[in-house]
Amino acid sequence: MTSWWRAIVSYPPTWFAAAVLGLAVWAIVALFDPSGVLIGVLVALALLAALAWPLTMSATGTLTKLQFAIPRVEEVDPTELARLTAELEALHDAQPAEQLVALQQKRQSLINVLERRLDAGEITYSRYVATAQQVFNSALHNLREVAVAYESISTIDDAYIERRLVELADDQHDDESVLRERATLEQRRELRLLQLRKIAQLLAQNESALTALNRTTTALANVPIGQRPEDADAAMAALDELADRAAKYAV
Repeated sequence: MTSWWRAIVSYPPTWFAAAVLGLAVWAIVALFDPSGVLIGVLVALALLAALAWPLTMSATGTLTKLQFAIPRVEEVDPTELARLTAELEALHDAQPAEQLVALQQKRQSLINVLERRLDAGEITYSRYVATAQQVFNSALHNLREVAVAYESISTIDDAYIERRLVELADDQHDDESVLRERATLEQRRELRLLQLRKIAQLLAQNESALTALNRTTTALANVPIGQRPEDADAAMAALDELADRAAKYAV
């Protein structure tokens, strides 16, 4: 649900009405050069008209429609999705590519169940779709970061590093060149480990998202048609928490 003031501000006619009101006041002042008292009256009338705008929107039902509008499920650009799929399938780690497939399937499954269990005009339907989409987008972002992280360490040969460190450990000459090479090799190894830890964290976040989507979908599937999904509240709370966490990560 959108807050009432966001709904009003994001409504294009609001800005048109504000512009017309402002131009009307300016035109009266410019053409008739009224006294200070009359200008005060004009300003007061303009403020009253501005305050009446939200009331008018509410009375006509426009405000309610804007607040509870059903969010459109935005599909990812097919070209972008195909590029990400190719990048993930090329990795030696199969988990990211499998997560991408699972995310698309689970999101669609949730939407299918929602359409069968809830009226598309309900507030709950809107909230579930918006939250699920936010979780989905966050998981996709994580997979893009995984692809970038793997690319950043693709040229670091861990086997070579370990072999050279063993060879240097056997070297009895601790001269400056040996110490410098050992330090640089250890730095490269540490960079690789840091990226692998980052990848593991991102994939773990996605696994939590997949589980939350599953929990929400199965909970909704158990709700009788036409009834409010009280039993799905716990699952939805987990999905909400993931969405909030995703927003914080994005910041």
